[in-house]
Amino acid sequence: MDYKKSYYLLTASILGGAALAFTGLCLASYGIAVIFANAAAFLGVFLMLGGIVQALVFYRCPHCKKSLSIRGRKPDYCPFCGYKLDL
Repeated sequence: MDYKKSYYLLTASILGGAALAFTGLCLASYGIAVIFANAAAFLGVFLMLGGIVQALVFYRCPHCKKSLSIRGRKPDYCPFCGYKLDL
């Protein structure tokens, strides 16, 4: 997997996982299907953690293979070797 796909997968998993966890927590606070709500919150957190783990493994510079920072926006250049990254 290349760094662009990894970055987009990270973003999607963080947003989707947060939405799922928030929905589960809202349902649990209203007492609606508490088992389903807790499962949804757990799956949302698991989805976010999975996205972070895959980014730590695959979000790397294609030139020097060093890990890029997952914090903030996608960099224009590799901070280690200066390779221009496609946006």
